[in-house]
Amino acid sequence: MEYREYSIIYKSRKDQFTIYPIGDIHAGTVHCAESEIKKLVKAIGEDPLALWIGMGDYGDLITPHDPRWDIEVISPWVERSNVAESQRVWLRNLLKPIAPKCIGLLGGNHEDSIRRYNAQDIHLDLCRDLSVPYLGYSCFIRFLFKRVRAEGEVHSFVGVFQHGSGAAQTEGGKIMRLKKLMDSFDADIYAMGHLHDIVTDSLAQLYPDQSGKIKQKIRVGAITGSWMRTYSQGLRPNYAEMRGYYPTMIGCPRFLVSPDKRILKVMV
Repeated sequence: MEYREYSIIYKSRKDQFTIYPIGDIHAGTVHCAESEIKKLVKAIGEDPLALWIGMGDYGDLITPHDPRWDIEVISPWVERSNVAESQRVWLRNLLKPIAPKCIGLLGGNHEDSIRRYNAQDIHLDLCRDLSVPYLGYSCFIRFLFKRVRAEGEVHSFVGVFQHGSGAAQTEGGKIMRLKKLMDSFDADIYAMGHLHDIVTDSLAQLYPDQSGKIKQKIRVGAITGSWMRTYSQGLRPNYAEMRGYYPTMIGCPRFLVSPDKRILKVMV
């Protein structure tokens, strides 16, 4: 598990930042919602208060060595003799315009498989391509919001981010996965990928401050969606459809942070 600090300079007490957890893109399969992820990248680039963090599984990264391999579900732009590398280049070109807004990149199980079986570390290569921090498979991020002309004033929030694991299919199973993450770590923001769904949760906790005044703390969490369709009309079915998975929630949630007011929200 990694730990990083991320400093943000802002101008106004009214500023509200949006943090996008982007993962499970699965670029390189014909079932990837390429136009939708491109729209989100454009929106992030145009928003001066937008940030994003990579949640893993950026490329599908399935090669002929993998039992899930099917040449008929590979995107036309993928080089058949250079699958992982061509997907890395596509992702680099996709994400390069918003690299300055990137908090860092987690790795996913698809990046880990290609590293172990094909000796190619796509996760590390993308971090180098974009000049962004390598965040391992899970990490703590301490966000330090510093307002201009407010010397010494820092608003700190802690986030826990991980790619996730398991194959929970029911709503209850996914919620329990998220609650397990939120019960295991002390933080303000929680995000988990891998489950190809968007599930959110907000918890209120009461605590006494140093003066004995009782205050409320809000914790927000989310399972961070996907950009790979489970079912696509007119295309060869992928492994997700053949395993009978639920339809995917395309997109990702957003965490809204108002530093001065210490307000946290999670939105679908």
